[in-house]
Amino acid sequence: MAYITLANSSKIVFNGDLKGLNLKGEIYKIPIQFFSNYEKNALLAIQELLKNPEEYFSTIYKPYEPVDTYRFVYEGNHPSYHSNTNCPRLNALYKNFEIPQSIRDRGIELVKEFRVWFESVKHLLDRPDVFAARLQAKWGIVTNPNAISIDNSGHTEIENISIQELEEKIDSKLKEAGRFYSQDNKHKIILKRFSKFTFLAYKSEKIENNGTGYSDSDVKDLLKKYDTEFKKPLKKMLIEYYRLKHNPEIRMEGDILEQLGFKPCAFCHDVVFYVENDNNDLPF
Repeated sequence: MAYITLANSSKIVFNGDLKGLNLKGEIYKIPIQFFSNYEKNALLAIQELLKNPEEYFSTIYKPYEPVDTYRFVYEGNHPSYHSNTNCPRLNALYKNFEIPQSIRDRGIELVKEFRVWFESVKHLLDRPDVFAARLQAKWGIVTNPNAISIDNSGHTEIENISIQELEEKIDSKLKEAGRFYSQDNKHKIILKRFSKFTFLAYKSEKIENNGTGYSDSDVKDLLKKYDTEFKKPLKKMLIEYYRLKHNPEIRMEGDILEQLGFKPCAFCHDVVFYVENDNNDLPF
């Protein structure tokens, strides 16, 4: 039996053709009206994956293809699965570092060179002044790359909480969202038209058929606030809810995961097993 992180279980879903899915079912015990069809499909897909991994892989899943955007030092690798629920890498805080824009602007080959250089000096990150001096001497850059600490999300509870307690938190957040909607006429007008399309808040383009009587800037500001304070937290809580209900440890068969592009974690698997089986390791 193998174990993967909650983040990688979500990644499985998003490497499938979500737009081509038409999954049936409920995302929660009561209807939630402000998610788009795409968001509902994503949540239903994650729920189905955790309920029955083998069926999901055989009927829905598209194999994982690592993508390298050349934006970060560590990127484009195959995800790992673990043999031990206590593996420190399964629950570790994942840290990555953004490659400076001035490097990225000069092309992929220089990004690759920067990654090699970064590996040779990353031990100096605990001494920021020394690291910054090396960065300036080698690349003429006077600021550190932005340190980005990303929660690996783990295979176990984000917090020690029961399903009932999590339901109470979800219900409370839904009530908060309802109060926000009813707060004033501006909220009602904008959210009635665009609550399912909060992605518009992150686009630079003009909103087509705005029709709210409010400027694009006002609409985007409100949608971003709604997305940040209500929709994103609810998605995270719902995914955790599915895990607690259907697959608390996120257990899946290792051979299936390998066929789908995952590799055994080198830390908690025997090295020989790793070599012999090396088939080559929230966005909505």
